[in-house]
Amino acid sequence: MKQKLGVAFGLLLVLSLVLTSCGRKISAEEIVAQVRETVESTENAHGVVVVSMNVGGADRSVKAEVWEKSPDRLRIQILEASEPDLVGVLAVSDGQQIWYYEPAARRVKIGPAEGFNTLRLQEMLGSLQAVIQEVLDVSKAELIGEERVADRDTYKLSLSPQEGHESEFMPGGGTMTVWVDRERWIVLKATYEAGTLGRGSMEVQSFELNPGLPDDLFTFQVPAGVEVVDVEAQKPVHLSLDQAREQAGFRLLVPEYMPEGAPLVDVLKMDGSIILYYEQAPQVAVSIIQGPVWTDPLPAGKSQTVTVRGQQATAITGEAHGNTFLSWTENGGVVVIAGKIGLDEAIKIAESLK
Repeated sequence: MKQKLGVAFGLLLVLSLVLTSCGRKISAEEIVAQVRETVESTENAHGVVVVSMNVGGADRSVKAEVWEKSPDRLRIQILEASEPDLVGVLAVSDGQQIWYYEPAARRVKIGPAEGFNTLRLQEMLGSLQAVIQEVLDVSKAELIGEERVADRDTYKLSLSPQEGHESEFMPGGGTMTVWVDRERWIVLKATYEAGTLGRGSMEVQSFELNPGLPDDLFTFQVPAGVEVVDVEAQKPVHLSLDQAREQAGFRLLVPEYMPEGAPLVDVLKMDGSIILYYEQAPQVAVSIIQGPVWTDPLPAGKSQTVTVRGQQATAITGEAHGNTFLSWTENGGVVVIAGKIGLDEAIKIAESLK
């Protein structure tokens, strides 16, 4: 649990290399040893971090203010973001419960801290951080030079996996570089390169260690007029196709055509929607989602308008991974076909729905 809740600010602690050696040149090994000591001795912390990522050709970034109190209290406020609806998002946990407030949607999701998924916020702040946390146990650090970063003198370190950890360290065989402030002994910048899998970077703009954070910082009062969503009640329920037809509350459409004859492998009811999942690995993986609304962000890719079932539909194709997203409105609801298929196949599936 602590690892999940500390996904954002654990990063700040790992990057906060506050060393006690004054004035002398320090080795990369000493830096890593002190990082462990700093993490273990920090009871609470506060700071501002900027994370940028490029995955599948899509650039995304967030600037977040983060507070953490041992062992499992966390508060994250998004200050700036490449996705406008993320600005102002607030995630707060008292260790038992999480509040996830989306001001743009006037909605707060509430659920137990264990297993709670903060979706895009967790993705943005977690992907690079998860790699950095592994550095302490499975990497070798090499001091490779000195550079100026943000008008500060820094030591530049390269991180590589220890023998026996090549497969689990740094997905995609990537490389990580960090720049450590020579005076304040914190990492001012970290970058990660993973070839076709993408890249990421992080900058710590400010931080405080052990500032003495009050407990009430890790609770949240729901504003008046805001929709409250119980995450536990939204967990997916596995159904048979007949049960899905009975519980949908609308006429459930089922395809008569599927590429490669891919079979129906799962039926889910989640948040008022029914999801039909078809798979014939590795060629085909298709989800058909039907429900009253579509609230998730649209995927990155090339967007175009096409005609489906006699009406306009939005088609988004991702050239990097061969995925397609096809969406239209029918019978007062939204139908989405998404997965590892081409656009022509997605349209063919759509036209076969009965």
